[in-house]
Amino acid sequence: MQDPMGLPHELVEHDKVEHYLIMAGKTMAISGGVLFIALIAMSLVSIIGRKLGFGSVNGDIELMQAGTAVAATAFLPYCTLLGEHIKVDFFTENMRDSLKRPIDGIAEILFAAVSALLVWRTILSAIATHESQEVTTLVSLPLWIPTALLVPGLFLMMICAIYRAYAHFHPTKNIPGAHK
Repeated sequence: MQDPMGLPHELVEHDKVEHYLIMAGKTMAISGGVLFIALIAMSLVSIIGRKLGFGSVNGDIELMQAGTAVAATAFLPYCTLLGEHIKVDFFTENMRDSLKRPIDGIAEILFAAVSALLVWRTILSAIATHESQEVTTLVSLPLWIPTALLVPGLFLMMICAIYRAYAHFHPTKNIPGAHK
């Protein structure tokens, strides 16, 4: 449940599977945060270097683009476990639990299916960019590397959505991140 300051609730583990999903999600989110901090540091070095006449970090914009995509994807599994993705629950918000849970479970299944599609297409994209040997313009970073680094976050997001769907269809199961 959200506190008065609008901060998201903390996950409470209910079983071993959820424990490992929470640990993996938190680890990925922390790694995404560390990557964001590194990107900010690189950006600051580049900006300050430009202003002081030392020049900027070569390829800073393309590194920022690739790194931001990877870092942002690392937050998705934890957001999925918290149930904090943008969703419209206007119609189901005040429904009784016995009706709301299956509807939310179907939504989680659809979310897992879309996640699976993203995993599949991202893998194909990484393979295609590897085969075509595409690289960034300034630093010649092979594009398949950041594309492939999107896959773990998307895959874990899919697993988390499947787990949440499972929890919604089992009335005795606590739903991770549920507002109870």
